[in-house]
Amino acid sequence: MNKPSKDIIASAPGKILWLGGYSVLERPNPGFVTTVSARVHSRARLRDDATVRILAPQFDANIEGSMDLSTGVINMDVPPRLALVKTAAEVASRYTSCIGVRPSGLDIETKSDSAFSININGKRIGKSGLGSSAAVTVATVGAVLSANGVDTMENDSLHKLSQLAHSIVSGKVGSGYDIATAVYGSVVYNRYSPEIIKEFPVKFTNDELKGLIAKKWDYDIEPMQMPRSFLSLVANFVNCSMPTVSSVCKVMELKEKDPDRYWEIINGIAKADKSAIQALKKINNDEDVLDSLSKFIDAFDTGRLLTKRLGELSNCAIEPEDATSLIEDTKKHGAIVVSKLPGSGGKDSLVSLCMDKLSLKKLRDFISLHKELQVLNIMMRNDGFLVGAPV
Repeated sequence: MNKPSKDIIASAPGKILWLGGYSVLERPNPGFVTTVSARVHSRARLRDDATVRILAPQFDANIEGSMDLSTGVINMDVPPRLALVKTAAEVASRYTSCIGVRPSGLDIETKSDSAFSININGKRIGKSGLGSSAAVTVATVGAVLSANGVDTMENDSLHKLSQLAHSIVSGKVGSGYDIATAVYGSVVYNRYSPEIIKEFPVKFTNDELKGLIAKKWDYDIEPMQMPRSFLSLVANFVNCSMPTVSSVCKVMELKEKDPDRYWEIINGIAKADKSAIQALKKINNDEDVLDSLSKFIDAFDTGRLLTKRLGELSNCAIEPEDATSLIEDTKKHGAIVVSKLPGSGGKDSLVSLCMDKLSLKKLRDFISLHKELQVLNIMMRNDGFLVGAPV
């Protein structure tokens, strides 16, 4: 297999989980996720030696290590913020070795669009909750595979390798919806059986890696977009952040301590979300649009409030009271469809849907009055992983 001589530039999008917060952790409950216009970019350049360099200008990082060219294993000490880049590059390089492509040393450069961070007066003060960790994982895995001439879609290798790399770094917590979205774009997602990753050794052999990617996983991914008549607004909470891993762990503690209450709420969320997804599909097909819109709003809010209750029982601020008041206020100021704290909740971001540009402007003006919120200049999109996007 001939390797390309030029740089490979790849990118993957951020995401918004509209439906399925926490319930998507449990099979076969669905999550509905759209991508956004903000992307993480990765440039991979093959080297003639065993050197590996990771460049991340946004973190003032330029770190050098080496690769075992017989296995693809990377020897390099990196700070925690670059662990995903290193792990993604190594998993991809080891996979090339598995399928008969001799790994090469690498220069990897990553860059995130500004919407992934909260910036005040040019200073980065926090993350925006748009899924930069999943996006950088997918962009890096895809860039390294493509630089080595590997088909990213064969055996669904880009998706599976990215799920593995992200799980290793995050402690094997999460459903993988963010990785699936970064690869495939806006989707309805049903997760893979957790045992596929949990039972896979962290210190794996290349033969074990090859077997993992060759086997069939039991996730289900269905492309679906938000109705085109819906306009979105995303705003970040300044100086606030919701640590996803710890919040998921608190919810899992509830599952252990009070399984009956946990499953009652999870099943309620899943039922509401399935109804909301069906309503969206009907709107997309121009079927009973007004009735379907009403059903979507009712089901969306039912699922949101059940998720809020899940947080209360888990001692986890998935939707604090002041955020609930804010959400209700947005409905009086332009968000005539819905609003919520997406994904794992908490004060990462607020997302809202409007029906027309006038309502969107009204909502933007309202949000702009709140000093703790920063409106992001992004839009909903549907595309996933791309090769050739500019760094």
